[in-house]
Amino acid sequence: MQIYIYNPSGTDVTAAALSAGTANPLAWTADPSDAATPGTDEHKASQTIKLNKLAADGTYTIVVYGYNDVADYTVSGGGNTADAFTATLPGATVSELFAGRATFEVENGNLKAGTASEVELKRQVAGLLGYFKNIPVKYPDPNASGAITTVKYIRVYASSASSAFTFPSAMSVNATGNATKTKVLEYDLSILSDYAAQVSAAGSDLTKKFTIAAGTGSVATVANSLVSGKFLIPFSAVTNTPTFTIQLEANEVSGSSPVLKSWKVVNSAVSSGDKSVYDVQRNYFYSIGTKNLSATTDGGTNDPGTTGDDDQPIDLSQETVITVTVNDAWDVIYNLGLE
Repeated sequence: MQIYIYNPSGTDVTAAALSAGTANPLAWTADPSDAATPGTDEHKASQTIKLNKLAADGTYTIVVYGYNDVADYTVSGGGNTADAFTATLPGATVSELFAGRATFEVENGNLKAGTASEVELKRQVAGLLGYFKNIPVKYPDPNASGAITTVKYIRVYASSASSAFTFPSAMSVNATGNATKTKVLEYDLSILSDYAAQVSAAGSDLTKKFTIAAGTGSVATVANSLVSGKFLIPFSAVTNTPTFTIQLEANEVSGSSPVLKSWKVVNSAVSSGDKSVYDVQRNYFYSIGTKNLSATTDGGTNDPGTTGDDDQPIDLSQETVITVTVNDAWDVIYNLGLE
């Protein structure tokens, strides 16, 4: 956790402001004890930082950011009260980064009587989850009339990708869309131990679905399903380009995989125009398929008749428009669909 404190003139006075013995970066020690259900604010943790007497009175700004490991990001900028920090990925994997800013008033060198200041840290990245069931073993090949092809991959693509973003930002999107179609999730069905046997047994039967054991333990899944997720750098919508696309693909040939079926992920919260084109916003969690708790498939409420929070993976065997729920686990709940 890195702390910056700026005086009323916008000058960095962090070193002088922090009381003796306060380390910066700060070792965060106040973790919540357990996980919260998405869409709730069940847990909160905080740490208090003591300051020395400050030289100038007026409005001060404090910026705090933190991430898991020094290898996750390269952070540059700072030195003033603007949103001047930039986090750059050293590799392709996006990790969580939390940041926030706040102000506090100083009178006679001390925090103004009767006031307090709290910096709320929010994720500066977005989350994505894909949860799918009833995956066809065979599919008609649209590239060859009458041909039937084996499904090998489920792949989710985003309309954009970025290797850096600014923070802390009041903007909902902190990176610009760039029309770079990027694979963000991949499910390689050939990792199933009996993949070859299932393919052989299916023959040319298009009704066959992959048989997959239900997941247990820390990640529970319903039978015949696969789940995966990752963090994304938020990006703005790219005109005329679906934000997320899901594809069933065959085995790679000459470096590319034939696309057997494609769905655009639509957002029912989009008020007008193409509902498949929308921003991916920071601190939002985009869930293609519904999963409320990792270690259970019933949302933790297994009473008879209580099904509102049960797992609902996307059924990829259907050909019609499929309605899905995409939850923002931190701020707002969205409804998305596939078409």
